[in-house]
Amino acid sequence: MPDAFGTAQAMQSRYPLLKKWTAQEHERLKTMAEAGRRPDEIALALDRTEAAVRVRAWQHGIALGTVTAKRSK
Repeated sequence: MPDAFGTAQAMQSRYPLLKKWTAQEHERLKTMAEAGRRPDEIALALDRTEAAVRVRAWQHGIALGTVTAKRSK
């Protein structure tokens, strides 16, 4: 059914579909962050991008540890 912005199909194609976070995924994120896991490890375990993990953590005040590579001598 068309609306003020055009057809419903046209509106849907403008925005990417976002994968909603479940309560279980959110709890896993918190648990893994508290255990000191790196954001890339959390993302892999949750089948998310690292950016998605970082944004979710930031939105909910979950501290992610900063990881720096060791310098080679």
